[in-house]
This record gives sequence, C-alpha cells and structure tokens, in this order.
Amino acid sequence: MATETPEAPVQTDDAIAAKPSGSGFWLKFIAIAGLLIVVMIVQFLMLYFMFGESDPVEIDPQDPTFLAGETLDDTQTTEVDISPLFNCTNSMSAGSQAIHVSFNLHVEVPSHLAETFNEAKKAHKNKIRQTVNTIVRSATIEDLNDPNLSMVKRQIREEINKILSQSYVTSVIITDYRKMEQ
Repeated sequence: MATETPEAPVQTDDAIAAKPSGSGFWLKFIAIAGLLIVVMIVQFLMLYFMFGESDPVEIDPQDPTFLAGETLDDTQTTEVDISPLFNCTNSMSAGSQAIHVSFNLHVEVPSHLAETFNEAKKAHKNKIRQTVNTIVRSATIEDLNDPNLSMVKRQIREEINKILSQSYVTSVIITDYRKMEQ
C-alpha cells in the first residue's frame, strides 16, 4: 500500500479558535481610517465656521470714496530735467567703429516726490552722470538702434533709483537723441 496517503489530522474547535485568522488587522485598519476621516471632517467644519463665506460686496464705480483712491495710473507725475546735455562715445558696440551719442535726459517722478528728488539729484549729480554715461557707453548696437531705447531707459531708471536709494523715477525720457558712427 505504497499509494496510501496519510490522513490529515482532524482539527478541533479549540485549535480553530486558538489560531489567528488575520481579521484583527483589518478591524484595526478600518477603525483607524474611520477615526482619521472623522477628524478631517471636524477640521473642515471648524475652518468653515471660523472663516465662513464672505459676503459679496458690490463696488459702485461712481462712489466718490472709490474714485478718490490713488493708483499708479492716476498718480500725477512731473518731468525733471537731468542736465546738461549728455555726450559719450561707445566703442564697444560696433567693433572697430566708434559711435558718438548725445542726448538730453529727463525723468518722470511722482509730483509729491519732486522736491525731495531734486534735492537728492543735486546731492548725487556726478554719480548719476557717471552711471548714465557708463550705461550708454556699454550698450550694444541693437540697444542704441532701438527706436524706443527701451533697454537703455530701463537701465537708467533702475540705476538712478539705486543711487538715490528710493524709487523716485517712474520713467525716463530721452530727447534730442543723436547717434553718429565714426
């Protein structure tokens, strides 16, 4: 009877009860997940009741208090002349050619800061002239050929504000611009 297989031992009810079935893990997992969900719902409700919905506020565009508010677009500006005429030679932009540039420089400042700007300009006039000359002398040929001179104007505005340690200048105006290649 070589083909006979031994019979498996019969398990009793006590053996089945003593053996862990693995259902305890899932019960703990479901309990913890349920607790987390309850805590999250409570937090959401607390935030909702604390901050709540904002009441829709209707803004009347004709309201005088709304119209009296000052914005950057509404700010009155004053043009200030940075004189005398600027003359400089740029030999970096066109290789072997030298480019002579001359122009008048004006800046726009908010009207309420015009007095303090003029005082600061007088105190730092040589630094401002040197910086403007350096910017123009180091400009590329593309920057000097730009009809708006936008890169040069931006650099001048940033550097003047940096020298004066305050944002006085809102825009730069270049007039009587002459560029002569030699």
